[in-house]
Amino acid sequence: MSQPIDKKALYSMRYPKGTIIELTEAMEDKYGGGKPAGSRFKVDYVDDMLQLHGVWLPPQSGSLAVIIEHDKFKVIS
Repeated sequence: MSQPIDKKALYSMRYPKGTIIELTEAMEDKYGGGKPAGSRFKVDYVDDMLQLHGVWLPPQSGSLAVIIEHDKFKVIS
């Protein structure tokens, strides 16, 4: 019998605290706080909804989370 995959644990290992990601496509936000492609983000943690939380690096700012299975990004470091 196979075990279910713990996606939160998997993504927490893939994107540990301090990981820098860069958006490869613009993020849309229905509240008007989207981010352009090329924006960089420093990961703090993965939540139960499989979103990355952390801080946007200048010149960006705000508290918009990155949705791992929806938003398009690449790991920088």
